[in-house]
Amino acid sequence: MKPIHILLMLCTVAVWGFNFVATRVALEIFSPEQMAFARSVLTLAILLPWWKPFKRIPWQLMAAALAIGAGSFYLLYQAISITESLTTVAVGTQLMPPLSAILALLFFHEHISPRKWLGILIATMGAVYLAGATTSSLSVTALGMTVLSVLLYSAGSIIIGKSKSVSVWSMLAWIAAMSLLPLGLMAAVSGPLYPDLNLMQIHHWLAFLFAVVFSALIGQAVLFSLYRRYPVSDVAPWALLIPFFAGLSSILVYGESISLSLFLGGAIVLLGVWVQQSSDGRTARDTPAF
Repeated sequence: MKPIHILLMLCTVAVWGFNFVATRVALEIFSPEQMAFARSVLTLAILLPWWKPFKRIPWQLMAAALAIGAGSFYLLYQAISITESLTTVAVGTQLMPPLSAILALLFFHEHISPRKWLGILIATMGAVYLAGATTSSLSVTALGMTVLSVLLYSAGSIIIGKSKSVSVWSMLAWIAAMSLLPLGLMAAVSGPLYPDLNLMQIHHWLAFLFAVVFSALIGQAVLFSLYRRYPVSDVAPWALLIPFFAGLSSILVYGESISLSLFLGGAIVLLGVWVQQSSDGRTARDTPAF
């Protein structure tokens, strides 16, 4: 990967790491159903100029949009809302890189060398150590929801990332649009569509906007664009740094003490990513990423 794209991916995983705390803050006011629905509404409003409602897109992309918008995000918000420790969610998200590599191998026949698998394994071990070093408290239900969320997101993002029939921004608008009806129904059944706005303070608004605009919108745009330019096995392992940045966010927001395990786990992840990135001389395709 080119240095500029590595930097973009590092910024993206940093945002995703901080997003755990932002989502937890927003869920103080929102229910998971309300937050997932509000995310789709705001995303579609932002991307309305790129949305073409009468444009035909393949059914595979429709299914991928539903998997991500109505499935993955909702399950992630539910997992965060029912667990006391964000470690549970952080551990579950570490399945994204190996799952993405396996799915890319099975459905897109991407070549993954043994050294790449070794790098992914080392990085995954470092991420699991990093995520579990802070606490031993795990919620089985939240972990199961997170794993299912990651599976849906991995499959959907690869399908969208490898397709060039629809632009990235149009696809993000379709993800939001396809999710409105199912998420709206779930929110209506569980209670009001939106939380009481009188209860929302400035930090709730900021957390919600961060989770939607920076994490779900810009973060996905970067990931989908890089998937169109590089093999999945080159891009996905960077996501294993999410627990490192999640730990930093807890230090900054909640004043938690800095631990040696945070930097040790981060170093192991970087070692694995370095092994994986240096496994061959594969270069990006000529297709522009953005």
